[in-house]
Amino acid sequence: MRKYRIYYSIVLFIMLCLFLWTNTAQVLLALLMLCIFPLFSGILTMIWVYTLQFEVSLPSVCVTGQNVAVYFHITKKAGWIARQLVVPVMIYNHMFDRQEKKWLSIFPGHKREEKFTLPVQTELCGEVTIHLEEICCYDIFRLFCVKKSCRQEQTMMIYPSVIPMNLMLKQRPKSRETGDIYDEDIRGNDATEIFDLRGYQEGDSIRSVHWKLSTKLEKLLVREFSRPASFDTALLFSLSGKGRVTDQRITRVAVLALSVMEALLKLDMEHQVGCMVNGKLLEMPVCSRNDCMQVRDSMMGMRSSGEPASVLQSFMKMGRHFQYTKVIFVTAELDDDLLRTLGSQVNLSVILPVEGKEDYIDSSSGYEVLALSDKDPGNGRYIYI
Repeated sequence: MRKYRIYYSIVLFIMLCLFLWTNTAQVLLALLMLCIFPLFSGILTMIWVYTLQFEVSLPSVCVTGQNVAVYFHITKKAGWIARQLVVPVMIYNHMFDRQEKKWLSIFPGHKREEKFTLPVQTELCGEVTIHLEEICCYDIFRLFCVKKSCRQEQTMMIYPSVIPMNLMLKQRPKSRETGDIYDEDIRGNDATEIFDLRGYQEGDSIRSVHWKLSTKLEKLLVREFSRPASFDTALLFSLSGKGRVTDQRITRVAVLALSVMEALLKLDMEHQVGCMVNGKLLEMPVCSRNDCMQVRDSMMGMRSSGEPASVLQSFMKMGRHFQYTKVIFVTAELDDDLLRTLGSQVNLSVILPVEGKEDYIDSSSGYEVLALSDKDPGNGRYIYI
């Protein structure tokens, strides 16, 4: 806009000098038109902006690598058009504390309603917030800029995309616990163990009624049976490494962690997933695809940290490694001392995302490292652990 004002000032000065030199009515008329038209254009632009309605929308959910755009819907008065609309857009990723500012330049036409799009990068997972403060409208001569407050905010969840993965086990993990283990959160069909008691409901089997207790309480009570569970495998992942490794590599950790979860379920292997949330070790049982979705949703609330991976320290400090026969750790960087210690006490496999390399396996440090490149094969991955 500054450039156009300079050009306009030069033309205005030339016309003024020409009028002073010639002193003719034609030059005076041209000088007046040169002064009035831009002012008239600025007033019309202010009126046009006042009637302008601006709405922003975007998908609430997508996955990494998906083509996604922010949609801008403009409703305006037909006929008069502005020279240009400039919309500053703030894009903030909560997981990586990463903020980006983009400018959308729009040249609206004569239509009453128009739609425009702004592509959004989805290479990083996490919760993304799109924030708008104001829009800037330039008149047709680009001499005046009229700003209008347009505070809007939209949130989108970028989930890690799951890659096809086939796990092949060297040896199926066996429980270190003796006797039967029952799930404390999910009911099942094992009549030898009672999960809970509740009131009788229409449709319940008569065989499930606890007659002895019902007689004492004078109320029909139904037994809910327990579900045998055997969590012999622990899957740990760490989103640490910010500042030392790329954010794309940390996103890759989330992708591989979810993919391994899905692959374990295909083998009918219940397992525990562990990660650090707010400085504490969070453990979540995974028995079904719904559990995977819950872990994925919990992952969206996490923050990438610049501190070294503390999930292993908490895991070992609490003595959790004594309860499993197999530990799978997905991480963006290696802490060799901790991994050696854990590898000497439990069967440990470390999955490490690498960039621009081929897959390789390294077992020279007392634990197994499976380095997986960022080039996903089309027919899925085969991992032998």
